[in-house]
Amino acid sequence: MDRNTIIGFSLIFLILAGYYWYTAPTPEQAAQLQRTQDSLAKVEQINAENLKKSESAKMNSSDSTGNSSDSSLATANNNNTAFQQPTREMVVASPEKFKDIVIENNQLSITVAKMGGTISQVKLKEFKRSDSSDLILLDAQKNKMVWQWNDENGNPLSSDQFVWEVAAKTNSSVKLQLKINDSSYIQQSYTLDPKKPYQVDYKLDIVGMERFVRRGNSDFKFNWNATLQKQERDMKWETQNAAIVYKLPDESLTTLTSTEEASEVLKNKVQWVAFKQQYFSSIISSPSDILTDAKLNMGLNKPSDSVDVKPVGIQLFSAYNGEPNRKLDFEFYFGPNQYNTLENVDFGIQEASVERIIPMGWGIFGWVNRGLVLPIFTFLQGLIGNAGIMIMLLTIIIKTMLLPLVYKSYISTAKMRILKPEMDAIKEKHNNDLQKVQAENMALYKKAGVSPLSGCVPMLLQLPILFAMFQFFPHAFELRQKTFLWSHDLSQWDGPYLGFNIPFYGDHVSFFTLLMTASTLIYTHLNNQISGVTGQMKWMGYLMPVIFLGVLNDYASGLTWYYFVSNMITFGQQWAIRKMVDDDKLHKQIAEARKKPVKKSAFQQKMEEAMKVSQARAKKK
Repeated sequence: MDRNTIIGFSLIFLILAGYYWYTAPTPEQAAQLQRTQDSLAKVEQINAENLKKSESAKMNSSDSTGNSSDSSLATANNNNTAFQQPTREMVVASPEKFKDIVIENNQLSITVAKMGGTISQVKLKEFKRSDSSDLILLDAQKNKMVWQWNDENGNPLSSDQFVWEVAAKTNSSVKLQLKINDSSYIQQSYTLDPKKPYQVDYKLDIVGMERFVRRGNSDFKFNWNATLQKQERDMKWETQNAAIVYKLPDESLTTLTSTEEASEVLKNKVQWVAFKQQYFSSIISSPSDILTDAKLNMGLNKPSDSVDVKPVGIQLFSAYNGEPNRKLDFEFYFGPNQYNTLENVDFGIQEASVERIIPMGWGIFGWVNRGLVLPIFTFLQGLIGNAGIMIMLLTIIIKTMLLPLVYKSYISTAKMRILKPEMDAIKEKHNNDLQKVQAENMALYKKAGVSPLSGCVPMLLQLPILFAMFQFFPHAFELRQKTFLWSHDLSQWDGPYLGFNIPFYGDHVSFFTLLMTASTLIYTHLNNQISGVTGQMKWMGYLMPVIFLGVLNDYASGLTWYYFVSNMITFGQQWAIRKMVDDDKLHKQIAEARKKPVKKSAFQQKMEEAMKVSQARAKKK
């Protein structure tokens, strides 16, 4: 083979390779082709089943119930039903009938499958996944919505057996019909309202179907099964936060989350049900058209799976009693778990409490987050674009509010430090007899006008805010994918992977957590010098920051950045207080307090009077 022949074959190969590359389908086209093939396979399966039923009916009876005088029944597909099912010939002849429909607005792109007439895919246009790809909240290959009912002969039918015809379509709305004739049909309507971001108004109209849906077993069942997809970097947090949340009338929210497979049957009407993820949720709601006995189920995450979070499913029931025109009204929400956004969701339900889907903490911690932290954070968000600076300013505001408590705690600690030599002498005098030591210490506190609790109470009052932040930052949508310094996402841990796992610590390094730990250790050292604490309590103070180093390594870097800034502000406050407070003056105050007679509280006086009365009665006896 000469050189020209080799060159010629090479050019032909390159041209063919380029042609195949240029004409290869896009991922969207490949997905659409796969869905069409799946539909064809389902159609063939349905037709095979129907053919078996038809042959069985002919063998068992010569009287065919399919010979109806109604012309609409003449289109039956050999299965004794008025509903027309698609055949392979129909699909091949009219492929456009099976092409999915897309409606969209600024927030959502909703794909509705003609084969079934239900939502197959949801894309959130304003957000991206952690890998910068499109945020597909519900994937067409892993999301299935189906209506089920019984026809006039008692045959179970489902919406995905049929091709639904488009009755009307705009960019933001679509109506699809399953028709028997012009006056008898089922219609599904989807509308994106610009006044309701992330919401889809959904209606199922059952018109003139009283002759074609079996009486006595006529409830319409809505089955929704989906596999939640990974949206964030950390699969661990995605799995931990995946849950089914629902709201019953006049009750608080209930969350179904488990490390095992879980299911539940609701014996009351449900107002809404949500498939909740860490930062996004898919919710279905109806004020009145969801009956009792709704079924919920949640599967397990496969440890080896890096894409699928958890399979979830619900089955809802809606009543149909043969009305000539029955309308079922629903609302979908596909959007972020952002408190202010969810607070404005309109489901037409009084006190829907959708915003409570975000775990702000129970009891006082939730009150602190909703009443204090969130309003300040929202205010700062309107002024400043940098999330890291917002956290710093939030910390400054909160620490300034807590300054009087810090000052009181410092003064109490300083007084206890001044009394420590006398307390040590008492301890040595009684040779560690705890009862005598405690009694003399209490007498010393009274004379000096010092309360050992006066240093603890201010610290305890700060704890609700400390723990509220622990709950707030890992669930603050406002921090998602917000960069600051070296952190690419303040809602996730910062720093690199190690490539190996350290027990209790993890397989990565969070730099903000290291800074927080170092500053906490320094703060503990300085505080020990002020308080004069010794022994086990001293070393316990150093142990706790090391424990939190492992615990907080997986947490949002925004949280550990807050704790670091809080420690630095505390250093500044204590330095300023130490400059302002004169230990000599504290000595004089304690000395003056000792000269004054110890005042007894009203409770002590009553106890002493009661004891005197008791002693007098004993003497009389």
